[in-house]
Amino acid sequence: MKTSYEQSLDESNTDLDGSSAYFNEAFFSHTGRHTKKSHGWMALALVVILGIIFIILGILTGILFGHYSTMNDELSVLKYNVSDPVIKNDVSELWKSVSNIMGDLSKIKDRVDITEGTCTKCPAGWKLIKSNCYYFSTKSETWERSKDMCAERNGILLVIKNSFEMSSLLPFIKQGRYWLGLKRNPDDLDMWEWTDGSPLTYSNWNEGEPNNDRDNEHCAEVMGGVQSWNDLPCSSKANYICKGIWIC
Repeated sequence: MKTSYEQSLDESNTDLDGSSAYFNEAFFSHTGRHTKKSHGWMALALVVILGIIFIILGILTGILFGHYSTMNDELSVLKYNVSDPVIKNDVSELWKSVSNIMGDLSKIKDRVDITEGTCTKCPAGWKLIKSNCYYFSTKSETWERSKDMCAERNGILLVIKNSFEMSSLLPFIKQGRYWLGLKRNPDDLDMWEWTDGSPLTYSNWNEGEPNNDRDNEHCAEVMGGVQSWNDLPCSSKANYICKGIWIC
């Protein structure tokens, strides 16, 4: 039989165990609620951050599209202005002025006898004319094919930059017809470009040429005569002259 002291001690232990269980249950219940609340706040913060990111991306996309639209409008206006007859006439007059300047420079060059190349001999089948090498074909080809044939021979389809070179070639051209490395710009048919990418500054067109007959004469040829350039369809066939691009 337990004494009254032992019974009192047992009851105290029982109260302590009960209190401990109560406090443990309360602690874990509070901790669980705190953990759930933390997870909820983290999820909410993540949603807010993602929303801000999407808003920023939307703003940046709108700015980019705005810039694109502005640039597109400016290009359209520029294209319209370039096609304007008044501006096109001004551009044409400007090119005439440049052509006159280049003509004056050519006359100076003729007088001092400055030559473009330093060749003293040319490869087999080529002619040495005023320190430049030229290849005269004996077979007629289209303009594009002629350009390719010259490239295969390490040359370019004939480019004539001044009256001195033109006059030096006339005795060899005689009454023949040869392609020039000269073609209309596909974006502006009133502009001509050489095969080396340079614009037309010197010209020797025949009277009334280039006339772009039937809107189909986009390539140029050279014939014998003082004024001997003519435009004709690029699909036509003619002999060609290649000009050496080397310095020997």
